[in-house]
Amino acid sequence: MNRAVVFAHYDIDNVVDQYVYVYLKELSKISNYIVFVSTADLTQKDIELLSRICAKVIIRDNIGYDFMSYKIGLESFDYIKYDEIIICNDSVYGPFYPLENVFNAMKNKQCDVWGMTSGQEISLHLQSYFLVCKKTVLLSSYFSDFWKNVKVLDNKRKIIETYEVGFSAKLLSLGFKLASYAEYKPVFMEKYTVKLRRVTFYKIFKKIISLFEGRSVFQNSLSVNITHQYWKELLLVSKMPFLKVELLRDNPLKINILDFEDVIKKISDYDVSLIQKHLHRTKK
Repeated sequence: MNRAVVFAHYDIDNVVDQYVYVYLKELSKISNYIVFVSTADLTQKDIELLSRICAKVIIRDNIGYDFMSYKIGLESFDYIKYDEIIICNDSVYGPFYPLENVFNAMKNKQCDVWGMTSGQEISLHLQSYFLVCKKTVLLSSYFSDFWKNVKVLDNKRKIIETYEVGFSAKLLSLGFKLASYAEYKPVFMEKYTVKLRRVTFYKIFKKIISLFEGRSVFQNSLSVNITHQYWKELLLVSKMPFLKVELLRDNPLKINILDFEDVIKKISDYDVSLIQKHLHRTKK
């Protein structure tokens, strides 16, 4: 499979951390061409090291978040030549499972775009830290138009709504099929959903939810970021190859992550000291 990668990078100390190099080397095993786009003021040494793995290293102004990096990366080469384009960033540690296994699992999946995970914040969408776009989408006028229209937005919430969620929503409306690799739903939710669908007030319940969709308090109570809430189940059960940096560094939802090293060691020989060193340097 002829694949290219656009990788978005940012670092508060203007360096390329070792965990990023590990990630890039794993990406090079399943791709033919990597474009590395950074908003950091990198040293010549880092640029030289990156050039051993990546076909292009682009340094840009720190504006527009990852979607602007994706845009600039895609504009830097003829992506139409490739069967698949991987769009990803440095917001995760890993991979803890071989990426080749992931792509083999998704090879026969009937979809045009797939992500490592999907999110429910705002509305159901593929999370943009790892997206794979197949030829059917790459050849569409929508794909090129979408990236041409990506602009610098300073509000992160607006970026998520317009680009991350908007990308998935528009693809679905155009008839493209979307899928995610790592999924997890607690057993009690599965049972509850099945029972609910058996009774006559299921449609009424759905209608009530739709009436509250625009209200943030209700919306947040229904939103589930599985990369945070179910990080352990994703790793152990769904063979999710990544852990979010935000989860371990900031842990905004105050989730129990004390055993994350033990969990990683159960499934992988990944050097967890890379994670500890990065957290030590960047943790608030």
